[in-house]
Amino acid sequence: MRLSRRRPSHLAPLSRRQILALGGTGAATLLLTRCAGMAGRPSRAAASPLNLPFSPIDRTLAEVAPAAFAGEEPEPAHSILWDREAFLASAPAAGEPEGVPLAIVGGGIAGLATAWLLRGHRPVVLERAPRFGGASRGESWRGIDYATGAAYFIRPEEGSPIAGFLDELDLSPRIKTEEDPVVLGGRRFNAFWEGTSTATGAAQIRRLARHFQAVLEDEEGQRFPDIPVRDPARRAHVDALDRRSFSDYLQEVAGGPLHPHAAAVIEHYCWSSLGASMAEVSAAAGLNFYASEFGEVCVLPGGNAAVAERLVDRLVTALPPGHLRPGCLVVDVQVGDEEVLVRYADAAGRLHTLAARAAVLACPKFVAGKILREVEGRRLAAIARLRYRAYLVANVLLAHGVRHDFYDLFLAGQGSAPYADVEAAAVRQGVTDVVLGTWARPQRDRTVLTLYRPLPFDGGRAAVFDEDSYSTFHSQFVAQLEREILPLVGARPADVVDLRLARWGHPLPVAEVGFIADRLPEVLGSPFRRRVFFAQQDTWALPAFETAVTEALLAGPRVTRVLAGG
Repeated sequence: MRLSRRRPSHLAPLSRRQILALGGTGAATLLLTRCAGMAGRPSRAAASPLNLPFSPIDRTLAEVAPAAFAGEEPEPAHSILWDREAFLASAPAAGEPEGVPLAIVGGGIAGLATAWLLRGHRPVVLERAPRFGGASRGESWRGIDYATGAAYFIRPEEGSPIAGFLDELDLSPRIKTEEDPVVLGGRRFNAFWEGTSTATGAAQIRRLARHFQAVLEDEEGQRFPDIPVRDPARRAHVDALDRRSFSDYLQEVAGGPLHPHAAAVIEHYCWSSLGASMAEVSAAAGLNFYASEFGEVCVLPGGNAAVAERLVDRLVTALPPGHLRPGCLVVDVQVGDEEVLVRYADAAGRLHTLAARAAVLACPKFVAGKILREVEGRRLAAIARLRYRAYLVANVLLAHGVRHDFYDLFLAGQGSAPYADVEAAAVRQGVTDVVLGTWARPQRDRTVLTLYRPLPFDGGRAAVFDEDSYSTFHSQFVAQLEREILPLVGARPADVVDLRLARWGHPLPVAEVGFIADRLPEVLGSPFRRRVFFAQQDTWALPAFETAVTEALLAGPRVTRVLAGG
Protein backbone atom coordinates (compact mmCIF):
# COMPACT_ATOMS: atom_id res chain seq x y z
CA MET A 1 0.00 0.00 0.00
CA ARG A 2 1.20 3.50 -0.73
CA LEU A 3 -0.07 6.28 1.52
CA SER A 4 1.97 9.20 0.29
CA ARG A 5 0.89 12.68 1.34
CA ARG A 6 3.58 15.28 1.87
CA ARG A 7 7.20 15.40 0.90
CA PRO A 8 9.40 14.05 3.71
CA SER A 9 12.08 16.15 5.30
CA HIS A 10 14.08 13.21 6.60
CA LEU A 11 14.09 10.32 4.14
CA ALA A 12 17.67 10.08 2.92
CA PRO A 13 19.33 6.95 4.36
CA LEU A 14 22.49 9.07 4.75
CA SER A 15 22.26 12.57 6.18
CA ARG A 16 25.01 15.15 5.75
CA ARG A 17 26.39 14.44 9.21
CA GLN A 18 26.29 10.70 8.43
CA ILE A 19 28.36 11.28 5.32
CA LEU A 20 30.94 13.12 7.38
CA ALA A 21 30.93 10.21 9.82
CA LEU A 22 32.07 7.91 7.01
CA GLY A 23 35.43 9.58 7.26
CA GLY A 24 37.78 10.89 4.63
CA THR A 25 37.28 13.49 1.96
CA GLY A 26 37.41 10.80 -0.71
CA ALA A 27 34.25 9.17 0.63
CA ALA A 28 32.42 12.46 0.88
CA THR A 29 33.48 13.45 -2.61
CA LEU A 30 32.24 10.19 -4.10
CA LEU A 31 28.93 10.28 -2.28
CA LEU A 32 28.13 13.91 -2.97
CA THR A 33 28.95 13.97 -6.67
CA ARG A 34 26.23 15.86 -8.53
CA CYS A 35 23.74 15.85 -5.65
CA ALA A 36 21.40 18.28 -7.37
CA GLY A 37 18.42 16.17 -6.30
CA MET A 38 14.95 15.66 -7.69
CA ALA A 39 13.41 18.99 -6.81
CA GLY A 40 10.83 19.13 -9.57
CA ARG A 41 13.26 20.44 -12.20
CA PRO A 42 12.11 20.25 -15.82
CA SER A 43 13.06 16.85 -17.18
CA ARG A 44 15.61 16.58 -19.93
CA ALA A 45 14.76 14.38 -22.86
CA ALA A 46 15.29 10.80 -21.69
CA ALA A 47 17.50 8.63 -23.83
CA SER A 48 15.74 5.83 -25.68
CA PRO A 49 16.47 2.42 -24.14
CA LEU A 50 19.00 0.30 -25.96
CA ASN A 51 16.75 -2.79 -25.74
CA LEU A 52 19.70 -5.06 -25.06
CA PRO A 53 19.08 -8.82 -24.90
CA PHE A 54 19.96 -8.72 -21.19
CA SER A 55 18.02 -5.53 -20.39
CA PRO A 56 15.98 -5.60 -17.15
CA ILE A 57 12.85 -4.88 -19.23
CA ASP A 58 11.84 -7.64 -21.64
CA ARG A 59 10.27 -6.14 -24.77
CA THR A 60 10.37 -9.36 -26.82
CA LEU A 61 7.13 -10.98 -25.63
CA ALA A 62 4.26 -11.68 -28.00
CA GLU A 63 0.72 -10.39 -27.49
CA VAL A 64 0.07 -13.46 -25.35
CA ALA A 65 3.14 -14.62 -23.44
CA PRO A 66 4.09 -18.27 -22.80
CA ALA A 67 2.31 -19.83 -19.81
CA ALA A 68 5.31 -19.77 -17.50
CA PHE A 69 6.70 -17.75 -14.61
CA ALA A 70 8.96 -14.77 -15.13
CA GLY A 71 11.10 -13.72 -12.15
CA GLU A 72 13.35 -16.10 -10.26
CA GLU A 73 14.37 -19.48 -11.58
CA PRO A 74 15.92 -21.66 -8.86
CA GLU A 75 17.74 -24.00 -11.21
CA PRO A 76 20.53 -24.63 -11.95
CA ALA A 77 21.79 -22.46 -9.08
CA HIS A 78 20.27 -24.56 -6.30
CA SER A 79 21.59 -27.90 -7.54
CA ILE A 80 25.06 -26.49 -8.28
CA LEU A 81 25.61 -24.44 -5.13
CA TRP A 82 24.26 -27.11 -2.82
CA ASP A 83 26.75 -29.61 -4.33
CA ARG A 84 29.49 -27.19 -5.30
CA GLU A 85 32.49 -29.48 -4.93
CA ALA A 86 31.06 -32.07 -7.29
CA PHE A 87 30.35 -29.39 -9.89
CA LEU A 88 33.82 -27.88 -9.60
CA ALA A 89 35.38 -31.32 -10.03
CA SER A 90 33.41 -32.08 -13.19
CA ALA A 91 32.95 -28.72 -14.99
CA PRO A 92 35.25 -28.12 -17.97
CA ALA A 93 37.57 -25.12 -17.63
CA ALA A 94 37.23 -22.40 -20.28
CA GLY A 95 40.80 -21.12 -20.17
CA GLU A 96 43.36 -19.25 -18.08
CA PRO A 97 42.33 -16.78 -15.35
CA GLU A 98 41.35 -13.34 -16.61
CA GLY A 99 42.91 -10.45 -14.70
CA VAL A 100 40.49 -7.64 -13.82
CA PRO A 101 40.58 -4.79 -11.29
CA LEU A 102 37.15 -5.48 -9.78
CA ALA A 103 34.55 -8.25 -9.89
CA ILE A 104 30.95 -7.61 -8.83
CA VAL A 105 28.77 -10.63 -8.10
CA GLY A 106 25.09 -9.83 -8.62
CA GLY A 107 23.39 -7.59 -11.16
CA GLY A 108 20.45 -6.28 -9.14
CA ILE A 109 20.09 -2.65 -8.07
CA ALA A 110 22.91 -2.91 -5.50
CA GLY A 111 25.34 -4.52 -7.95
CA LEU A 112 24.50 -2.21 -10.84
CA ALA A 113 24.69 0.87 -8.62
CA THR A 114 28.08 -0.26 -7.28
CA ALA A 115 29.32 -0.81 -10.82
CA TRP A 116 28.13 2.63 -11.88
CA LEU A 117 29.79 4.37 -8.93
CA LEU A 118 33.03 2.44 -9.57
CA ARG A 119 32.87 2.46 -13.36
CA GLY A 120 36.27 4.13 -13.54
CA HIS A 121 37.78 0.87 -12.24
CA ARG A 122 36.27 -1.10 -15.14
CA PRO A 123 34.39 -3.70 -13.07
CA VAL A 124 33.12 -7.00 -14.47
CA VAL A 125 29.53 -7.61 -13.34
CA LEU A 126 28.38 -11.23 -13.13
CA GLU A 127 24.64 -11.96 -13.01
CA ARG A 128 23.25 -15.50 -12.94
CA ALA A 129 19.92 -14.62 -14.59
CA PRO A 130 19.69 -13.98 -18.35
CA ARG A 131 18.61 -10.40 -17.60
CA PHE A 132 20.03 -7.87 -15.15
CA GLY A 133 17.94 -6.09 -12.52
CA GLY A 134 17.37 -8.69 -9.82
CA ALA A 135 13.87 -8.09 -8.44
CA SER A 136 13.78 -4.76 -10.34
CA ARG A 137 12.77 -6.26 -13.66
CA GLY A 138 9.90 -5.61 -16.02
CA GLU A 139 8.16 -6.41 -19.28
CA SER A 140 6.39 -4.52 -22.04
CA TRP A 141 3.05 -4.81 -23.88
CA ARG A 142 1.82 -2.55 -26.66
CA GLY A 143 4.38 0.08 -25.73
CA ILE A 144 3.60 -0.05 -21.99
CA ASP A 145 6.50 -0.90 -19.70
CA TYR A 146 5.40 -2.44 -16.41
CA ALA A 147 7.07 -3.93 -13.34
CA THR A 148 7.30 -7.64 -12.64
CA GLY A 149 8.95 -6.91 -9.29
CA ALA A 150 9.72 -3.71 -7.38
CA ALA A 151 7.50 -0.84 -8.51
CA TYR A 152 8.48 2.43 -6.82
CA PHE A 153 10.84 4.25 -4.47
CA ILE A 154 10.39 7.08 -1.97
CA ARG A 155 11.36 10.54 -3.18
CA PRO A 156 14.78 11.25 -1.63
CA GLU A 157 15.66 14.37 0.27
CA GLU A 158 17.04 17.08 -1.99
CA GLY A 159 20.84 17.18 -1.84
CA SER A 160 21.10 13.64 -0.44
CA PRO A 161 23.46 11.03 -1.93
CA ILE A 162 20.56 9.01 -3.34
CA ALA A 163 19.13 12.13 -4.98
CA GLY A 164 22.51 12.78 -6.56
CA PHE A 165 22.78 9.20 -7.74
CA LEU A 166 19.36 9.38 -9.41
CA ASP A 167 20.09 12.80 -10.86
CA GLU A 168 23.14 11.39 -12.64
CA LEU A 169 20.88 8.86 -14.32
CA ASP A 170 18.59 11.65 -15.58
CA LEU A 171 15.40 9.89 -14.54
CA SER A 172 12.11 11.77 -14.49
CA PRO A 173 9.61 9.86 -12.35
CA ARG A 174 6.04 10.91 -11.82
CA ILE A 175 5.63 12.02 -8.21
CA LYS A 176 2.63 10.77 -6.26
CA THR A 177 1.43 13.01 -3.45
CA GLU A 178 -2.09 11.79 -2.68
CA GLU A 179 -3.25 9.07 -0.33
CA ASP A 180 -4.24 5.86 -2.07
CA PRO A 181 -7.63 4.27 -1.46
CA VAL A 182 -8.18 1.31 0.87
CA VAL A 183 -10.74 -1.43 0.29
CA LEU A 184 -12.25 -3.00 3.42
CA GLY A 185 -15.03 -5.55 3.16
CA GLY A 186 -15.58 -4.60 -0.46
CA ARG A 187 -15.98 -0.87 0.30
CA ARG A 188 -13.50 1.71 -1.02
CA PHE A 189 -12.30 4.49 1.29
CA ASN A 190 -10.37 7.31 -0.36
CA ALA A 191 -9.23 8.96 2.85
CA PHE A 192 -8.72 6.06 5.22
CA TRP A 193 -6.23 7.88 7.47
CA GLU A 194 -8.78 10.60 8.11
CA GLY A 195 -10.91 7.97 9.83
CA THR A 196 -13.57 7.64 7.13
CA SER A 197 -14.02 3.88 7.50
CA THR A 198 -15.32 3.88 11.08
CA ALA A 199 -16.86 6.30 13.56
CA THR A 200 -15.73 4.34 16.60
CA GLY A 201 -12.11 4.04 15.53
CA ALA A 202 -11.70 7.36 13.71
CA ALA A 203 -9.94 9.13 16.55
CA GLN A 204 -7.37 6.35 16.95
CA ILE A 205 -6.75 6.14 13.19
CA ARG A 206 -6.15 9.89 13.02
CA ARG A 207 -3.84 9.68 16.05
CA LEU A 208 -1.75 7.00 14.31
CA ALA A 209 -1.61 9.07 11.11
CA ARG A 210 -0.38 12.13 13.03
CA HIS A 211 2.26 9.99 14.70
CA PHE A 212 3.56 8.60 11.39
CA GLN A 213 3.76 12.12 9.98
CA ALA A 214 5.60 13.37 13.07
CA VAL A 215 8.09 10.51 12.85
CA LEU A 216 8.69 11.22 9.17
CA GLU A 217 9.41 14.90 9.80
CA ASP A 218 11.26 14.60 13.14
CA GLU A 219 8.57 16.64 14.87
CA GLU A 220 6.77 16.50 18.22
CA GLY A 221 9.72 14.81 19.87
CA GLN A 222 9.83 11.96 17.33
CA ARG A 223 12.82 10.81 15.30
CA PHE A 224 12.80 8.95 12.02
CA PRO A 225 14.69 5.62 12.29
CA ASP A 226 17.24 5.90 9.48
CA ILE A 227 18.27 2.46 8.23
CA PRO A 228 21.09 1.79 7.39
CA VAL A 229 22.25 3.54 10.54
CA ARG A 230 25.36 5.66 10.11
CA ASP A 231 24.76 8.50 12.57
CA PRO A 232 26.05 7.39 16.01
CA ALA A 233 23.71 9.86 17.68
CA ARG A 234 20.71 7.96 16.28
CA ARG A 235 21.90 4.41 16.86
CA ALA A 236 20.61 4.06 20.43
CA HIS A 237 17.17 5.24 19.30
CA VAL A 238 17.08 2.77 16.41
CA ASP A 239 18.30 -0.06 18.66
CA ALA A 240 15.58 0.66 21.22
CA LEU A 241 12.93 0.50 18.49
CA ASP A 242 14.49 -2.62 17.04
CA ARG A 243 14.10 -4.52 20.31
CA ARG A 244 10.30 -4.14 20.09
CA SER A 245 7.79 -5.50 17.63
CA PHE A 246 5.93 -3.07 15.41
CA SER A 247 2.61 -4.30 16.77
CA ASP A 248 3.60 -3.62 20.41
CA TYR A 249 4.88 -0.18 19.48
CA LEU A 250 1.68 0.75 17.65
CA GLN A 251 -0.50 -0.35 20.54
CA GLU A 252 1.47 1.96 22.82
CA VAL A 253 0.95 4.86 20.40
CA ALA A 254 -2.74 4.02 20.08
CA GLY A 255 -3.22 3.74 23.83
CA GLY A 256 -4.50 0.19 23.62
CA PRO A 257 -5.43 -2.49 21.08
CA LEU A 258 -5.59 -1.27 17.50
CA HIS A 259 -8.99 -0.76 15.97
CA PRO A 260 -9.62 -3.71 13.62
CA HIS A 261 -9.51 -1.45 10.55
CA ALA A 262 -6.14 0.07 11.50
CA ALA A 263 -4.80 -3.36 12.40
CA ALA A 264 -5.95 -4.85 9.09
CA VAL A 265 -4.47 -2.09 6.96
CA ILE A 266 -1.10 -2.08 8.73
CA GLU A 267 -0.92 -5.89 8.91
CA HIS A 268 -1.59 -6.30 5.19
CA TYR A 269 0.94 -3.56 4.45
CA CYS A 270 3.59 -5.44 6.44
CA TRP A 271 2.81 -8.57 4.45
CA SER A 272 3.07 -6.69 1.17
CA SER A 273 6.17 -4.59 1.80
CA LEU A 274 8.13 -6.49 4.45
CA GLY A 275 7.01 -10.06 3.89
CA ALA A 276 6.04 -10.58 7.53
CA SER A 277 3.39 -9.79 10.13
CA MET A 278 3.62 -6.68 12.27
CA ALA A 279 4.27 -8.98 15.24
CA GLU A 280 7.45 -10.30 13.53
CA VAL A 281 8.71 -6.98 12.18
CA SER A 282 10.70 -4.71 14.47
CA ALA A 283 9.36 -1.26 15.30
CA ALA A 284 12.51 0.22 13.71
CA ALA A 285 11.85 -1.40 10.34
CA GLY A 286 8.09 -0.94 10.53
CA LEU A 287 8.37 2.78 11.26
CA ASN A 288 11.07 3.26 8.64
CA PHE A 289 8.75 1.83 6.00
CA TYR A 290 5.35 3.03 7.13
CA ALA A 291 6.26 6.60 8.04
CA SER A 292 8.06 6.91 4.69
CA GLU A 293 4.80 6.13 2.92
CA PHE A 294 3.47 9.46 4.22
CA GLY A 295 6.06 11.15 2.02
CA GLU A 296 6.14 11.34 -1.76
CA VAL A 297 6.49 8.33 -4.03
CA CYS A 298 8.47 8.21 -7.28
CA VAL A 299 6.99 6.07 -10.06
CA LEU A 300 8.57 5.37 -13.43
CA PRO A 301 7.09 3.51 -16.42
CA GLY A 302 8.29 -0.01 -15.75
CA GLY A 303 8.71 0.62 -12.04
CA ASN A 304 12.18 0.21 -10.61
CA ALA A 305 13.14 -1.81 -13.66
CA ALA A 306 13.46 1.58 -15.39
CA VAL A 307 16.25 2.50 -12.96
CA ALA A 308 17.97 -0.84 -13.54
CA GLU A 309 17.61 -0.45 -17.31
CA ARG A 310 19.12 3.03 -17.25
CA LEU A 311 22.07 1.71 -15.22
CA VAL A 312 22.63 -1.14 -17.66
CA ASP A 313 22.44 1.18 -20.68
CA ARG A 314 24.90 3.61 -19.12
CA LEU A 315 27.28 0.85 -18.06
CA VAL A 316 27.33 -0.68 -21.54
CA THR A 317 28.75 2.56 -22.90
CA ALA A 318 31.00 3.29 -19.90
CA LEU A 319 32.67 -0.13 -19.55
CA PRO A 320 34.79 -2.17 -21.97
CA PRO A 321 32.80 -4.59 -24.16
CA GLY A 322 31.80 -7.77 -22.38
CA HIS A 323 32.11 -6.46 -18.83
CA LEU A 324 28.38 -6.99 -18.20
CA ARG A 325 27.96 -10.77 -18.16
CA PRO A 326 24.47 -12.25 -17.73
CA GLY A 327 23.86 -15.97 -17.42
CA CYS A 328 26.97 -16.39 -15.27
CA LEU A 329 26.62 -18.29 -11.99
CA VAL A 330 29.42 -17.60 -9.50
CA VAL A 331 30.26 -20.81 -7.67
CA ASP A 332 33.51 -20.12 -5.85
CA VAL A 333 35.30 -17.08 -4.37
CA GLN A 334 38.75 -17.47 -2.82
CA VAL A 335 40.76 -14.64 -1.29
CA GLY A 336 44.55 -14.54 -1.41
CA ASP A 337 47.06 -11.94 -0.28
CA GLU A 338 47.00 -9.98 -3.53
CA GLU A 339 43.91 -11.09 -5.43
CA VAL A 340 40.45 -12.61 -5.31
CA LEU A 341 39.77 -15.62 -7.52
CA VAL A 342 36.14 -15.63 -8.68
CA ARG A 343 35.06 -18.75 -10.53
CA TYR A 344 31.80 -18.81 -12.44
CA ALA A 345 29.91 -21.08 -14.81
CA ASP A 346 28.63 -19.69 -18.09
CA ALA A 347 25.36 -20.71 -19.74
CA ALA A 348 27.07 -23.75 -21.28
CA GLY A 349 28.39 -24.94 -17.91
CA ARG A 350 32.03 -24.06 -18.64
CA LEU A 351 34.07 -22.76 -15.74
CA HIS A 352 35.81 -19.35 -15.97
CA THR A 353 38.07 -17.61 -13.46
CA LEU A 354 38.50 -13.91 -12.77
CA ALA A 355 41.63 -12.85 -10.90
CA ALA A 356 40.47 -9.57 -9.36
CA ARG A 357 42.17 -7.12 -7.04
CA ALA A 358 38.88 -6.76 -5.16
CA ALA A 359 35.37 -8.17 -5.30
CA VAL A 360 31.94 -6.96 -4.22
CA LEU A 361 29.33 -9.58 -3.37
CA ALA A 362 26.05 -7.86 -4.23
CA CYS A 363 24.16 -11.13 -3.97
CA PRO A 364 22.00 -12.34 -1.05
CA LYS A 365 24.01 -13.34 2.01
CA PHE A 366 22.85 -16.94 1.92
CA VAL A 367 24.45 -17.14 -1.53
CA ALA A 368 27.59 -15.37 -0.30
CA GLY A 369 27.84 -17.97 2.46
CA LYS A 370 27.77 -20.74 -0.15
CA ILE A 371 30.34 -19.35 -2.58
CA LEU A 372 32.88 -17.61 -0.33
CA ARG A 373 35.64 -19.86 1.02
CA GLU A 374 36.64 -19.94 4.69
CA VAL A 375 33.87 -17.66 5.94
CA GLU A 376 34.22 -16.80 9.62
CA GLY A 377 31.93 -18.60 12.04
CA ARG A 378 30.54 -15.31 13.31
CA ARG A 379 29.49 -14.25 9.82
CA LEU A 380 27.96 -17.66 9.09
CA ALA A 381 25.96 -17.42 12.32
CA ALA A 382 24.69 -13.99 11.26
CA ILE A 383 23.73 -15.33 7.82
CA ALA A 384 21.83 -18.13 9.53
CA ARG A 385 19.73 -15.52 11.34
CA LEU A 386 18.44 -14.17 8.02
CA ARG A 387 15.06 -15.37 6.79
CA TYR A 388 13.66 -14.58 3.35
CA ARG A 389 10.07 -14.38 2.22
CA ALA A 390 8.41 -14.74 -1.18
CA TYR A 391 5.80 -12.95 -3.24
CA LEU A 392 4.05 -13.28 -6.58
CA VAL A 393 3.20 -10.66 -9.20
CA ALA A 394 0.49 -10.88 -11.83
CA ASN A 395 0.28 -8.35 -14.64
CA VAL A 396 -3.19 -8.08 -16.14
CA LEU A 397 -3.20 -6.68 -19.69
CA LEU A 398 -6.50 -4.93 -20.41
CA ALA A 399 -7.68 -3.79 -23.84
CA HIS A 400 -9.66 -1.15 -22.00
CA GLY A 401 -8.87 2.14 -20.31
CA VAL A 402 -9.67 2.62 -16.63
CA ARG A 403 -9.88 5.71 -14.44
CA HIS A 404 -6.46 6.66 -13.13
CA ASP A 405 -7.77 7.95 -9.81
CA PHE A 406 -5.37 5.85 -7.77
CA TYR A 407 -1.87 4.44 -7.99
CA ASP A 408 -2.25 1.53 -5.54
CA LEU A 409 -5.71 0.27 -4.64
CA PHE A 410 -4.98 -1.51 -1.37
CA LEU A 411 -7.04 -4.58 -0.44
CA ALA A 412 -7.15 -5.07 3.34
CA GLY A 413 -9.58 -7.95 3.64
CA GLN A 414 -12.67 -7.74 5.76
CA GLY A 415 -11.12 -5.25 8.18
CA SER A 416 -9.79 -7.36 11.01
CA ALA A 417 -6.36 -8.39 12.31
CA PRO A 418 -4.12 -9.73 13.77
CA TYR A 419 -4.51 -13.34 12.73
CA ALA A 420 -3.80 -16.46 14.75
CA ASP A 421 -2.64 -18.20 11.55
CA VAL A 422 -0.91 -15.74 9.22
CA GLU A 423 -0.38 -18.32 6.49
CA ALA A 424 -4.07 -19.25 6.33
CA ALA A 425 -5.08 -15.57 6.41
CA ALA A 426 -2.67 -14.66 3.61
CA VAL A 427 -3.93 -17.53 1.46
CA ARG A 428 -7.51 -16.33 1.99
CA GLN A 429 -6.55 -12.76 1.15
CA GLY A 430 -4.52 -13.41 -1.98
CA VAL A 431 -3.73 -10.08 -3.68
CA THR A 432 -3.16 -7.05 -1.44
CA ASP A 433 -2.06 -4.40 -3.99
CA VAL A 434 -3.71 -3.47 -7.28
CA VAL A 435 -1.17 -1.11 -8.85
CA LEU A 436 -1.84 0.84 -12.03
CA GLY A 437 1.09 -0.15 -14.18
CA THR A 438 0.14 2.71 -16.50
CA TRP A 439 -0.06 5.35 -13.76
CA ALA A 440 3.27 6.98 -14.66
CA ARG A 441 2.20 7.18 -18.31
CA PRO A 442 -1.59 6.79 -18.62
CA GLN A 443 -3.16 5.31 -21.76
CA ARG A 444 -6.75 5.88 -22.86
CA ASP A 445 -7.41 2.59 -24.62
CA ARG A 446 -5.37 0.04 -22.66
CA THR A 447 -4.26 -0.59 -19.10
CA VAL A 448 -1.91 -2.82 -17.15
CA LEU A 449 -2.85 -3.77 -13.61
CA THR A 450 0.06 -5.08 -11.52
CA LEU A 451 -1.19 -7.34 -8.73
CA TYR A 452 1.02 -8.15 -5.75
CA ARG A 453 0.38 -11.25 -3.68
CA PRO A 454 2.61 -11.60 -0.60
CA LEU A 455 3.46 -14.95 0.98
CA PRO A 456 4.40 -13.74 4.49
CA PHE A 457 5.29 -17.11 5.97
CA ASP A 458 8.31 -19.41 5.91
CA GLY A 459 6.81 -21.95 3.50
CA GLY A 460 6.25 -19.39 0.75
CA ARG A 461 9.46 -20.07 -1.10
CA ALA A 462 8.72 -23.79 -1.40
CA ALA A 463 5.21 -22.96 -2.59
CA VAL A 464 6.30 -20.74 -5.49
CA PHE A 465 8.99 -23.18 -6.62
CA ASP A 466 6.74 -26.26 -6.56
CA GLU A 467 6.47 -27.84 -10.01
CA ASP A 468 2.68 -27.36 -10.09
CA SER A 469 2.75 -23.85 -8.70
CA TYR A 470 2.13 -22.00 -11.97
CA SER A 471 -1.27 -23.56 -12.71
CA THR A 472 -2.31 -23.34 -9.05
CA PHE A 473 -1.48 -19.68 -8.62
CA HIS A 474 -2.70 -18.70 -12.08
CA SER A 475 -6.15 -20.07 -11.33
CA GLN A 476 -6.20 -18.30 -7.95
CA PHE A 477 -5.26 -14.97 -9.54
CA VAL A 478 -7.98 -15.40 -12.18
CA ALA A 479 -10.62 -16.16 -9.55
CA GLN A 480 -9.80 -13.09 -7.40
CA LEU A 481 -9.44 -10.92 -10.48
CA GLU A 482 -12.92 -11.75 -11.78
CA ARG A 483 -14.62 -11.81 -8.37
CA GLU A 484 -13.13 -8.72 -6.77
CA ILE A 485 -10.56 -6.72 -8.70
CA LEU A 486 -12.08 -6.09 -12.13
CA PRO A 487 -15.36 -4.75 -10.63
CA LEU A 488 -13.34 -2.33 -8.48
CA VAL A 489 -11.69 -0.75 -11.55
CA GLY A 490 -14.71 -0.92 -13.88
CA ALA A 491 -13.37 -3.62 -16.20
CA ARG A 492 -14.72 -7.00 -17.37
CA PRO A 493 -13.16 -10.43 -17.92
CA ALA A 494 -13.62 -9.92 -21.66
CA ASP A 495 -11.20 -6.98 -21.48
CA VAL A 496 -8.32 -9.23 -20.34
CA VAL A 497 -5.83 -9.93 -23.12
CA ASP A 498 -3.29 -11.80 -21.00
CA LEU A 499 -2.35 -12.57 -17.40
CA ARG A 500 1.41 -12.84 -16.87
CA LEU A 501 2.93 -14.17 -13.64
CA ALA A 502 6.30 -13.57 -11.99
CA ARG A 503 7.61 -15.28 -8.88
CA TRP A 504 10.17 -14.11 -6.36
CA GLY A 505 11.30 -16.74 -3.89
CA HIS A 506 13.61 -14.74 -1.63
CA PRO A 507 13.63 -10.98 -2.31
CA LEU A 508 12.32 -9.97 1.13
CA PRO A 509 14.69 -10.43 4.09
CA VAL A 510 12.63 -10.43 7.28
CA ALA A 511 13.31 -7.36 9.44
CA GLU A 512 12.81 -9.34 12.62
CA VAL A 513 12.95 -7.99 16.14
CA GLY A 514 16.51 -7.57 17.43
CA PHE A 515 18.33 -7.99 14.12
CA ILE A 516 19.83 -4.49 14.15
CA ALA A 517 20.16 -4.17 17.94
CA ASP A 518 22.18 -7.40 17.98
CA ARG A 519 24.68 -5.71 15.62
CA LEU A 520 24.22 -8.29 12.89
CA PRO A 521 24.49 -5.69 10.08
CA GLU A 522 28.03 -4.87 11.22
CA VAL A 523 28.97 -8.54 11.05
CA LEU A 524 27.31 -9.13 7.67
CA GLY A 525 28.65 -5.96 6.08
CA SER A 526 32.23 -6.00 7.33
CA PRO A 527 34.87 -6.54 4.61
CA PHE A 528 36.32 -10.04 4.31
CA ARG A 529 40.12 -10.19 4.35
CA ARG A 530 40.33 -6.59 3.14
CA ARG A 531 39.45 -7.52 -0.47
CA VAL A 532 35.87 -8.76 -0.48
CA PHE A 533 33.06 -6.29 0.19
CA PHE A 534 29.31 -6.67 0.52
CA ALA A 535 26.50 -4.54 -0.90
CA GLN A 536 22.98 -5.89 -0.61
CA GLN A 537 19.75 -4.89 1.11
CA ASP A 538 19.83 -7.93 3.38
CA THR A 539 22.84 -6.52 5.26
CA TRP A 540 20.19 -4.59 7.22
CA ALA A 541 17.32 -7.01 6.54
CA LEU A 542 15.39 -4.12 5.02
CA PRO A 543 13.96 -4.88 1.55
CA ALA A 544 14.06 -1.45 -0.06
CA PHE A 545 15.48 0.24 -3.13
CA GLU A 546 16.96 2.88 -0.82
CA THR A 547 18.81 0.23 1.22
CA ALA A 548 20.35 -1.29 -1.90
CA VAL A 549 21.54 2.06 -3.25
CA THR A 550 22.89 3.13 0.15
CA GLU A 551 24.85 -0.12 0.42
CA ALA A 552 26.43 0.67 -2.95
CA LEU A 553 27.23 4.22 -1.86
CA LEU A 554 28.93 2.92 1.28
CA ALA A 555 30.87 0.17 -0.50
CA GLY A 556 32.28 2.55 -3.13
CA PRO A 557 34.85 4.41 -1.01
CA ARG A 558 36.01 1.20 0.70
CA VAL A 559 36.67 -0.52 -2.61
CA THR A 560 38.35 2.57 -4.02
CA ARG A 561 40.85 2.65 -1.16
CA VAL A 562 41.88 -0.96 -1.83
CA LEU A 563 42.19 -0.44 -5.57
CA ALA A 564 44.20 2.72 -4.97
CA GLY A 565 46.59 0.75 -2.80
CA GLY A 566 45.42 2.33 0.47
